[in-house]
Parts: sequence; structure tokens; C-alpha cells
Amino acid sequence: MSGEGRFSESDLAPSADERRAERRALVERIGAALASVAAGISAGGLLALGVCAAPFVFRLTPAPFSGDAMGSAFARFDSIAIGCAVVVLGGEVARTWAAGRRGRTTAARVRRIFGILLAMSASYIGLALTPPINEMHRAGVRRGHGAEGAVLETIHARAELVGKAEVFFGLSLVALHVFTLGARRPDDDDEDALAPLPPGPFGAPSSADDA
Repeated sequence: MSGEGRFSESDLAPSADERRAERRALVERIGAALASVAAGISAGGLLALGVCAAPFVFRLTPAPFSGDAMGSAFARFDSIAIGCAVVVLGGEVARTWAAGRRGRTTAARVRRIFGILLAMSASYIGLALTPPINEMHRAGVRRGHGAEGAVLETIHARAELVGKAEVFFGLSLVALHVFTLGARRPDDDDEDALAPLPPGPFGAPSSADDA
């Protein structure tokens, strides 16, 4: 009896294309997970410091100790936020490579733009806004008092505005990473529907059946 039309272990083994697709899917999931966690830390940390901690510190702690305390806290968090931005950008690179054609959707492009804007916001606050704020606090400048106080107030307002933007980008990135993970295109479903049946009595008919 010939073995024609029978299954073997090699028939059930994944093809090279399937193994490559599995590796890309794994890379995409890891990139999405890391980028989502990093974006969430960036947004959540700013909310915790700016919305929860800062108002009570400035209300309950006398100047200049309140400014020194919050300035030191924000300076430390800026390093964390910039590190998170690097992870976000790395995750975007990994997902763009792994997604292939599925990475060309509008949602994926918006996600990449938001990732870049998040990194720019974190870097701008950490490198251009927090250092002069802390220097002015150490010099005894108080917000709204005198010319230097007006400058400090302006920088604070700018930092608050950019911080709000960073929170928006961070929360949006978490949602976009979830929304775009594993998205399928219509032609992917068509390709699955047209996949050939396996050989054998439960698959495609043999030439003898056609006769």
C-alpha cells in the first residue's frame, strides 16, 4: 500500500512562514506590553505628583521648603519619564518592524506620532523646564513676587501645560497599543478562507474521486 494521501509529522509541522509570523507576533506583543507600561508610568507619575502631591505640599509646607521638596521630586521623576520615553520609542520600532503591512493603518501611525510627542514632552520638561525652576527656587525666588517671580510663574505655567499634554499622550498611547494589537486586515481573512485543504480522506478529494 502506498503512502500517498496520508499525513505525516512533517505535514503537521509549522512552515517557515508560519514560524516567522509567530516570531513577529511575539515581538509585537512584547513591544506593545513594554510601551504600554512605560506610557502608563509616565502619565500616572505626573498625575500623582501634579494633581495629588503638589497642591498639598505647597499648601501645608512653608516656602522655600515646599518648592525645594517638589522640585527634587519632579527632577527625580523626570529621569524616570525620559527612560519611559526611550522604552516607548523602542516599542514603536519593534512593533513597526513586526507588524509589516498591518503597521500602515491610521491608528498605528497616530500611535507612533503620539509616542514621539510623549518623548518630546518628557525631554522638554526634564531638560529645559525643571532645571531652571529648581535653580530659581534655590535662589529664593517665589512665584508671583517681583520680576524673577513672574518669570518663575511663566515657566511653571509652561511646565504644567506640557505636563498635561504628556499625560494625554501617555494615556492615549496605552489605549492605542491595546486597540492596534493583533488587528487583522480584511484580506487576511480572505487568505485564511482560501487556504488549501490537507491531503487524505478528510481533506481535498483525490484524482480518483474526481473521476
